[in-house]
Formats: sequence, C-alpha cells, structure tokens
Amino acid sequence: MGDDGRPVVLVGVDGSTTSGRALDWSVHEAARRGAILRIVHVVYVPVVSSPFLGSAYYPNDDEVTQHGGPILDAAADRAARLDPTVTVRTSLRSGPPAEILLDAAKSADLVVVGTRGLGSVGATFFGSVSSRLAACSPAPVVVVPPDLRSSARGGAGGAGRRDVVVGVDGSVHADVALRLALDEAASTGEKVVAVCAWRLGAGSMWGEDTPYFLQAEREGRAAAARTVETALARVRTGADDGVPVETLVLDREPSLALREAGRDAALVVVGSRGRGDVRSLLLGSVSRSVLHHATGPVAVVHAPEG
Repeated sequence: MGDDGRPVVLVGVDGSTTSGRALDWSVHEAARRGAILRIVHVVYVPVVSSPFLGSAYYPNDDEVTQHGGPILDAAADRAARLDPTVTVRTSLRSGPPAEILLDAAKSADLVVVGTRGLGSVGATFFGSVSSRLAACSPAPVVVVPPDLRSSARGGAGGAGRRDVVVGVDGSVHADVALRLALDEAASTGEKVVAVCAWRLGAGSMWGEDTPYFLQAEREGRAAAARTVETALARVRTGADDGVPVETLVLDREPSLALREAGRDAALVVVGSRGRGDVRSLLLGSVSRSVLHHATGPVAVVHAPEG
C-alpha cells in the first residue's frame, strides 16, 4: 500500500522486450485498480575483488545512474504514453535483482514481471528473477509472457475469453488461489472457471466401455465437483456472492488441465507449493509447469505461513 493509502502495483523492468510486455500489462492493471505504479530497475554489478587494489569494488551512485537511468526513464515514458492518468513512481537500485525486488514486494499489493528465463532448463534450478519472485514473493506475482496478444484485459487484440481460471484441489494453497480469483473477477465482472483435475488411472485389464470404468468415472467426476463446491463454501464472502463460477472437471494431469482451460483466459491463478525461504527457489511442479507454458498472464499466490 502506498503512502496515500492507494494500492501499489510493482513492476520490474530491465529494458528487454519481455519486461516491456510486463510493463504494459502493469500500466493497465494499475489504472484498473486505481493504484500507484512503482517501476523498479535493478543494476547488478557483481562485487569484484582485485589483488592489485587490495579491496572489493562497489559501483558508486553515478555509475548506477549511468547504467540504469536510461532504462528506467524509457520505462516511465512508455507508461505515461500508455495511460497518463496512472501515477508512476520510479526506483533505481543496485544489487542482486531477485533479492532487491523481493524486498520491494513487501510494500506492494501486486508484483508484475516478465518471463525472461522461465522457459529454460536452467530456470528450474535456482531460476531466473521471475522464477525466484514467483516462488518467494510475499505479494501475489503475475508473470506476463512475451507473446501476450493484448496488454489489457479485453484490450486491442484480446479476442479470447475474459474468464479468470483457477486450479482447485482442496489444499490451502488452492484456497488462497481461489480467493484471489474471486477478488479479481468481482472487480472486473469476469467469470471464474474453477478447474479440478482428476486421473482415473485406467489399467490394461479393463477398457473405457466397461461398467467398472464408467462407474469409476462418474464417482471421480462427482468427487472433483464436490472438491470445488466445498472450497467455494470455505472462501466465498458476501463481496463476491454475485461472481459466477463455472466448475470444470477434467481427466488430465493438473498442469495440463490448467494450461488447456486457461489458454484464452484473462488470467490464470495458481497456488504455489513452495516451502518458503531459500528452499522454495523451486516452485511446485504444477505452478512451475503452468508458468513455463503460459500464453497469458499467470498469477502465483502463497498461503500464509503457519
């Protein structure tokens, strides 16, 4: 929350095309929320120790400004051109980017980043800045893919549905994701599509047309639907009673089910099963897979610790 009580949308930029997409999306989101847009650029110059100098070298303020100032200025100009009504604050920092942005996220209501590095094999281990933020941020993180067709919900080029798709499995992580999905839909008039994936695990001794299979399929789908119904009973409030919720039960691996359901959605919301601190550099397998293959914005949210 900002000093004036308005919410804060934080976006990290690095001058790349990927971060430009994230910036565009964050501008429209800040306008929609009536929020302050805080643009952060982090200059990372590794500390160098020289045997000739006898001490470590740290970049001074002038060097930081020289390297990062033009990138930050260009981002602020781009935001102003997109929507001059949005209040923009800029911040130029130096240090490890993920740690700097995680610290800034403590005072943000939403964090937005691009997917730079998320698709690589190396990002699975210790990951890119976006991976680290999605795994550890105290605020919800929206990861925006570089090929997003529209930077705004329902904006130019946004020919897809306006649904908010969320994965539901009965866990506390999924409950927090469902809560965020309902909040988002309540503020935009969008519909929530609650996806519950299940696998029957058919064996080679019986086929899909056998009575056993058909009975098991009916029971599995009914159990999945009850999972969504029970989760809604836990997290719904009076503020979102009017939000329409469609239950989508799919016989798929969970990450595949979410990717299929969310292909043309306005937003996909997943809960992170990360364990917190350094250990959660790796996201849960479902959230990580959804992020790596996303064609639209994906929000990752964490259950409160304890």
